[in-house]
Amino acid sequence: MPNKHLPMRLSREEEIFLRHWMYDETHYQEGTGAAKRLQREHKAIPGDLTVIIAAAIPDLNEQWAAGVGPPPAEPPTWPWSEATLTARVAEASRILPAR
Repeated sequence: MPNKHLPMRLSREEEIFLRHWMYDETHYQEGTGAAKRLQREHKAIPGDLTVIIAAAIPDLNEQWAAGVGPPPAEPPTWPWSEATLTARVAEASRILPAR
């Protein structure tokens, strides 16, 4: 059954970062990408990022396309403070249907 929730709105910086991160995750054998390095530097949990992605980009085909590339032309920047990331994960969790 298709996911029927309204997508979470992302800032431009969040969307660029997350699309880069999906690309980096898919291409991990080619080396650590810039978004993956930022995720590690900020000690962010990958599962938290996937919750935001699921809420903001619910179309699996769109997620796949982001993963296989090409990545956005703009370089990724870290779009959250620790508190903001926690709040965004909570917001995404509320949007997603219960499993």
